[in-house]
Formats: sequence, C-alpha cells, structure tokens
Amino acid sequence: MEKGIFVTGIDTGVGKTVIAGAIAASIKTHGLDVGVMKPVATGAREIEGKLVSDDVVYLKKTIDSTDDDDLVNPICLKPALAPTMAASKTGGSIDLDKIWKAYRALAAKHDFVVVEGIGGLMVPIDDNTLVADMALKMGLALVIVSKHYLGAINHTLLTLEYARSRNLRIKGIIFNMLKNGEDFVGEIGRFTSVPVLGTIPFKENVCVEECEYGDIVEHFRREINISNIMRKET
Repeated sequence: MEKGIFVTGIDTGVGKTVIAGAIAASIKTHGLDVGVMKPVATGAREIEGKLVSDDVVYLKKTIDSTDDDDLVNPICLKPALAPTMAASKTGGSIDLDKIWKAYRALAAKHDFVVVEGIGGLMVPIDDNTLVADMALKMGLALVIVSKHYLGAINHTLLTLEYARSRNLRIKGIIFNMLKNGEDFVGEIGRFTSVPVLGTIPFKENVCVEECEYGDIVEHFRREINISNIMRKET
C-alpha cells in the first residue's frame, strides 16, 4: 500500500481540495488512520488573530481530523497570490524545513496521508523549489485533477508531460465538476495512456468556502475505485 498520495491540479480552481477531501474520507472508510496536509496555503482569512485557510478547514472536516493546524498547514499566508509572491508581499520567506518536519510527523502518525498541493506542479514555493519538488521529496505518486474549460486539454497534457519529465509517478486523472464533458474526457484519452480514475459531476451542494461537502464523498466512493489510489505498484 502507498504511504500517501499527492493531489495536484492542471490549474487553480479545478477542485483539488474537494477531491483530496473525498480521497481521504474514502480511504478512512477502509479502516485506515488517515491524515491530510496542505503544505502551503495562500489567500487565508484572519480569524481571532490567526490566519486560517478555508481549504484546510474543509480537508480536516471531511475526516474529522484533530491534528494541529500547524502540522496540516505549516505555511499559511494571507495574500491570495502564488507562494513566493505572497511571502514577499508579507516581508517573509517560506521555511521549507517546517514543511518537511510537518510531513514526517503526519506520516509517522497516520497509515496514509493525503497531501494537497497549491496550484499546479510548476508553482514555485521558493526560489529553488516547485510544487513538483515537494511531491518528489515526499515520495508520493500523483492524482491529477482536471476540469472541463477552454484550454484544459492543453493544460492536462502539459501537466502529464511535465510530471513524466520529473519522474513523478502518476496514479491517474480525476475529471471534476463535469458538465456534459464526456467528449473532453475522451479527447484527452486519445493522447495519453494515463488511467482515468473517474469523473465527478458538478455539484451545487459542495462549497469549500462554506465547508459544505454534501454527498461528494458518497458519490466519489461509487464512482472511483479507491483501491487504485491506495495500491502500490510493484
């Protein structure tokens, strides 16, 4: 079995948090102790003097996580910008050691850890580290979240090509928030051998900002074979 999975997207706004939460909740139903992690979050809100990421609140709620926020989300920044820009805007820098220590602590504590990246694979975390480098250092395979919009075929295929160039293992693609996008899914399938793990339709009762996940977990469990994500290839 894998020790965890890294959820990335072809762009921002494709629903990585929703899919990461559904993966974590689905694996938990198999009787495993599951942890979640969002190493870097930007666009955080200040609540009672503390920065809080909606993504982190959502992820923790899906599995009723009691892990400290500092472990789940070691880097939390207020500006809604790319991490390097958000850190520069606040006059600070991103402490990568804090990320690695938090991940090691979660990996030691839980049977399986679902890690959600920020943006796509080439988003810079600091001057020398991209999101792809985080996944590599953690030794985790990717679940790539795609969404149907103009340009998404290009973005999906570019993400797959770059992941391969960095020797990242790819579990497969999940197509999220689909609205009559079957032709889109088939078109991508024509140009890649990467497995389609499943498709999730658009759901009005799911909202990360309001921490509402409706029936997404139940739907995910029906549509996605979670064993394909958990199983480690030999």
